[in-house]
Amino acid sequence: MAVNSRAKGKTGELAACAELHSLFGWVCRRSQQFSGWAKGGASPDILVDQTPSIFWEVKRVEKLNVGKALALAINQCGRSVPVVMHRPNRSPNGWMLTIRLIDLPRLCHAYISATDAEAAATTAMATETLPTKNTDSSAGGRSAAGTPRAVPNRRRSSADKDHIIAGK
Repeated sequence: MAVNSRAKGKTGELAACAELHSLFGWVCRRSQQFSGWAKGGASPDILVDQTPSIFWEVKRVEKLNVGKALALAINQCGRSVPVVMHRPNRSPNGWMLTIRLIDLPRLCHAYISATDAEAAATTAMATETLPTKNTDSSAGGRSAAGTPRAVPNRRRSSADKDHIIAGK
């Protein structure tokens, strides 16, 4: 493999990571290629912490053989969902994603799991950092901050309604 094609592959993987981060806020990084060989030589091009069940194969070539690239991802993915993320140079279409139709439900499940995990983490963080309201009744109708508490509306009787209607 030529040095230029390796550099182009690295640039493409980093650009794909940046694109996924800007679209979804996902934490991405290049995988095993930059730090040695994976067991069996099969590792995704990028790793996304929020979607561990997706096998990301990134291609940055002018004339991509989509079938060959997808076959490579399928052969290497194991139980993960094989996805090919690709973009030619100066493409007005930007990054594109290729998957098999049979893998679409699994891809959707991985995306939903990622967004649910993100929402749960955000909720957990919010409950840890936000102060809770004081519901102690010994505060004399005031909250912990000293402001008056909202008192629930009492049921109005028919006499109250008549009084309101008459304007008295």
